[in-house]
Formats: sequence, C-alpha cells, structure tokens
Amino acid sequence: MQRVLAAALLLFAVSGCIIVGDPTCSSGGAAVVVTPGVVVVAVGQSVTPNGSDSWCDGGHQSHGSPSWSLSRPGDSVYVSLDATTGRITGLRAGVATVVARSDHSGATSAIQVTVR
Repeated sequence: MQRVLAAALLLFAVSGCIIVGDPTCSSGGAAVVVTPGVVVVAVGQSVTPNGSDSWCDGGHQSHGSPSWSLSRPGDSVYVSLDATTGRITGLRAGVATVVARSDHSGATSAIQVTVR
C-alpha cells in the first residue's frame, strides 16, 4: 500500500495527476492525467498537452479524453485554448491556468502556463 501511495504521489508531482477513489476499479475511481504540468510558451507559440481520462464503468476501466477550460475568465488575456484538443497558444506575457476535466467523473487536473 505504501508503494502505491508513493507512486501516486510521484506521478502527481511529475504530471499533475489527480486520482479520486480507487483507479484499479475494485471499489470505483477516476483519474485525469496531464503532461506536462507546467508549460512555458512565447507569445504566438502553441503547445498541446497530453491528457488522459479514465474512470470505472461497471467494474471495468474506461478511457477517454478530458475537456479543457481556463481556470479564470481573465486567463483568456494571456492564452487562447482549444477546449476539445487542449491546444494552448500564448497571446500576452503573464500566467494562466488550464484545467483538464473528466466529463464522466468530474476529476480535474491543472496545468500552469507562463507566457513570455
């Protein structure tokens, strides 16, 4: 159990993962994993993070893609975001937060974006 917890904490620190419940589906659970957890882009530059959504469905693990949004409406001054693909484009120097959300479980994971 300690190894599983340590692995989950390491994964969270590296990739920005949030795990809710039991991701093995033995008693339910969900996870949204995004990489990278921190992005630095120049004005005009774009990056598309990787996102994975998994959840338990009838005791079996199911997978999909998360939906993407900005944490605060004011973040749209700094970045533009494609809500389907997660593609982030720097618009103006500043910091924004992009959130990946599971439409199935409500689990979320965030990416801090710095535009230079």
